[in-house]
Amino acid sequence: MPKHIPPGAAELSVYIDKELKMEFKLTCVAQNKSMSEVIGELVKQWVDSQPQKQLPKNDSDKGAA
Repeated sequence: MPKHIPPGAAELSVYIDKELKMEFKLTCVAQNKSMSEVIGELVKQWVDSQPQKQLPKNDSDKGAA
């Protein structure tokens, strides 16, 4: 069965300790939240807390005036 990826969303794969993943999943279930929802919130908080958010320019931007 193909995965359903919501519009505007992207897939992210990470590796974490098995025990931590199980604790995380159980905690999400207990709070009636999806793991994706919680990870998205945590990543957003971390990005917002960083002093410099400027993305590096890619090569296609060079020479554009």
